[in-house]
Amino acid sequence: MAKKSDKAEIDRRIHTVVKLLSSAKTTSYVCQYASDEWGVDRRTAERYLAKAREIIRADYSVERSDFLRTRLALLDEIIEASIRCKQHSNAVGALKLQAQPTRLLEGS
Repeated sequence: MAKKSDKAEIDRRIHTVVKLLSSAKTTSYVCQYASDEWGVDRRTAERYLAKAREIIRADYSVERSDFLRTRLALLDEIIEASIRCKQHSNAVGALKLQAQPTRLLEGS
């Protein structure tokens, strides 16, 4: 019989599942990965998946305005980096993306 994992190990596994889901891995892939890497059955893998999805849901349960502000700030950084690297088409693309949610280009 396999040794029962401690809470820290289970947390590491769940965060690994979060990373797998964030990189677009399917449920069946994650279950197979859990079986291969950790020797757990499908039911245990599905519990890890459920907890990982809760973490993802909590990470994205921010107010729409907060989400928009952080994304606009990230686009500011991309624009600045693109200009520094003389990749002006990337800067223009980021500017267009930035203008979309703010509706600055409507009717233009």
